[in-house]
Amino acid sequence: MNINRIFVFAAALLVSASAFSQEQQGRIKPVRLGLSVSVGSNAYASISALPGTLASYGTEASSVNWMDKAPAFGVEGSMIICDKWKLDLGGAFNFGFNPAYPSVEGTGTQPGDVPAYEGVNLQQSTSYLVYLAGSYYFRVKSAPALRPSLGLRLGASYGNNQQLAPSEDWMGVSASETYRLGASVIVGMDYYFSRNFFVGMGVDLFRYVYGVTAHRPQEGLGVLGADTHNFGFLGAPKIKIGFVF
Repeated sequence: MNINRIFVFAAALLVSASAFSQEQQGRIKPVRLGLSVSVGSNAYASISALPGTLASYGTEASSVNWMDKAPAFGVEGSMIICDKWKLDLGGAFNFGFNPAYPSVEGTGTQPGDVPAYEGVNLQQSTSYLVYLAGSYYFRVKSAPALRPSLGLRLGASYGNNQQLAPSEDWMGVSASETYRLGASVIVGMDYYFSRNFFVGMGVDLFRYVYGVTAHRPQEGLGVLGADTHNFGFLGAPKIKIGFVF
């Protein structure tokens, strides 16, 4: 069972646990906080540094098209103000470090000789993303548990990778980075199975993302870079399951 099937199965269990939907009763709280798990288009940025010993280098901007990416899971915090306005904040951070190991010489290249082991590069990677969305909740009199919404989301992601081989041929650290800045007009729909539990979905009516990719394969060299502009319509879908308190 893959992770997508697990997500669908968990969603089915949560939905079946709610016997019926109901509209919020009593006095409306000025501010309510929520937490949800989401799955949708991937906005993470990642990159790998170039080898530091080449005679020439080329590059192109990393793709920022959501259709080129596999779906990704995430966590989102929410604030609902007066049961009308909703603010969503999400993000993730990752840091990785791989220590270097020297090469080991072999005894030769003939059958029966001990082979040589190549060295392992020192490598450090950092990546993160963050987004902030604001939406307005609409009311549907015939379906009080249904809350359509319309809003705006701003987001950014960054990825960095540095490598250094345990070899005298490398001219210092090879470093590469990429970042993306985007804005979307979003439309969504949350369905409250109870006062505190909801299942939601959303898509980007319009989406613009600007991306930059930059490499410095040897210390002292100038930056080799490329950028890209991406426009999208009716895309980047997202599904989420959450609780509001």
